[in-house]
Amino acid sequence: MPPVNGNIVSKPHNPLFLLDESLVAAVARALNAVGYRFVTVLDVLGRETKDPEIIDWCREREAVWVHADDRARKEHRALLQRSGIRTVWVYRNRGQMTGREQLRILSFVLPKLIEHWRQRPGIRHYRASAANPLATPSLREVRI
Repeated sequence: MPPVNGNIVSKPHNPLFLLDESLVAAVARALNAVGYRFVTVLDVLGRETKDPEIIDWCREREAVWVHADDRARKEHRALLQRSGIRTVWVYRNRGQMTGREQLRILSFVLPKLIEHWRQRPGIRHYRASAANPLATPSLREVRI
């Protein structure tokens, strides 16, 4: 379990990311190819894994849950707060986004995200998005 001090979780400098089934698995493979540590829910937990199981897996391994399901952070607010895990919510405009766009957004925000965690370790939840395929992706803190 990660060292927890109130709501502050220490680390990560080279985090393990768990890509949810709500995103395209090929994104994880592409990000692994350039040096990020990504696994998919399908690879490590199997199909149709429930969010509480994902949260537990991430807590046990100090992994970051990368997902596109806004409902998850609303339905599991208390569990996310207790677990101390970090999350990245990839916002899909109108609920749709290609794998290419997911990869573009994550490739752009991951270096910034890791730097944010170094500078502000108490902030654990972020939203990554882009207004359209030509817009510069943004990263912002999300309160749970």
